[in-house]
Amino acid sequence: MPVVAIVGKPNAGKSTLFNALIKDRRAIVGPQRGITRDRIYALCPIDENFVVDLVDTGGYDSWLDTEFGSSVREQTMLAIEDADLLVCVLDARDGVTADDLELIQTLRKSNANVIYVANKVDDPNSFMNAGVLYEVGISDFIEISALNNRGLQHLKEELKSHLQPVDVYQEEQVKSAVRVSILGRPNVGKSLMLNKIIGEDRAIVSPEAGTTRDYVDFPLSLAGKNYVFVDTAGIRRKSRIKGKIERVSVMRSLHNIAESDVCLYLIEPLEGMTEQDKRLCGQIIEHGRAFVLVVNKSDLISTQESARLRKTLEDTMRFLPGLKIIFVSALSGKNVNKLYPVINELFFKTTTKVTTPRINRIIREITEAAPPPAIKGRRIKFYYANQVGVAPPRFRIVTNYPDKVPRNYSRYISGSIKKHCNIEGIPIKIQFVGK
Repeated sequence: MPVVAIVGKPNAGKSTLFNALIKDRRAIVGPQRGITRDRIYALCPIDENFVVDLVDTGGYDSWLDTEFGSSVREQTMLAIEDADLLVCVLDARDGVTADDLELIQTLRKSNANVIYVANKVDDPNSFMNAGVLYEVGISDFIEISALNNRGLQHLKEELKSHLQPVDVYQEEQVKSAVRVSILGRPNVGKSLMLNKIIGEDRAIVSPEAGTTRDYVDFPLSLAGKNYVFVDTAGIRRKSRIKGKIERVSVMRSLHNIAESDVCLYLIEPLEGMTEQDKRLCGQIIEHGRAFVLVVNKSDLISTQESARLRKTLEDTMRFLPGLKIIFVSALSGKNVNKLYPVINELFFKTTTKVTTPRINRIIREITEAAPPPAIKGRRIKFYYANQVGVAPPRFRIVTNYPDKVPRNYSRYISGSIKKHCNIEGIPIKIQFVGK
């Protein structure tokens, strides 16, 4: 999946643009300088068939005089190195500042693929402020107002033309190999798990946390089916990540989620599901990836403790009914052979295709069983539905109030579709559109 990073000086409107493109208030915005410190990732639909991984970055500050200035600069530079395309946001009201000039020079030296955007152009008939960009050799910039959603469609069209996109979901559908990423916090046994799965010592195993830095992938054929297993670096809490190498490793681990068909998420039985584990599982679900919750080192606990832990995990992950939970030991090989059938099952579910007549029958049945609520006295109506993608299964529903469908009713529809189509235990995406 292409990565698009938004860069620019502090207070240029990067986070406002980020929120406008993903249609969610994911990033905090405000008049204060330097609110955004870390990179924020979110899926951004450019159109019905093309999605990018959008990254909001902290302000590029040439003075580095804030408490986190150096760290924010480093995060921005990492985003520049990792991105397939950059959107450089310039404040049309301020003209070109020292921060802008230094960033523009940095981007030119990097030979990065860049779209320049003049933000805060609220009056399209006023070219006085945006025109100053010509003075620094930028002639093909796009005028937008992120706050007022002006010019965003033009920007999306430019994103598509620069990235030369193909349909991500069709691309995943025709892959000859099932790509399986092994994820988790440091030292939960990911590298040992990879070695046990493939039957050889491909990944370095050590008791020291952070041994794996770059991700390791290994193609494998079994019973006529092709796989690519990927060992990734352990992902710690942001406050514990140290040094550029670990930051790059974590960034690549998170990016591997989007590139996977199925994920194996490893936890330890003695710690159980930590807050960091919950956040990372949330990232997997946000990307729509099917995954197995793998309790490694299960030989450290008794049968009774395993049963209690399973119940706790099911309660914690109750928002994803049917989630597969497997207790294994990568060291002894216990139950590792059970992973292949589950991977195959989840891949089958996440690439399931539902015919248009069938999905419309399902929508009709579930709405008759529990009708949608009324909006200002008018009933929400669903006219038509069809499947528009796989991995994850994506369904488009045409309605008279696409922006008014309550979240709890959307969850009801999602859960009902999963139950009717026998695809429980995986994320799916529902998109409501107007006629």
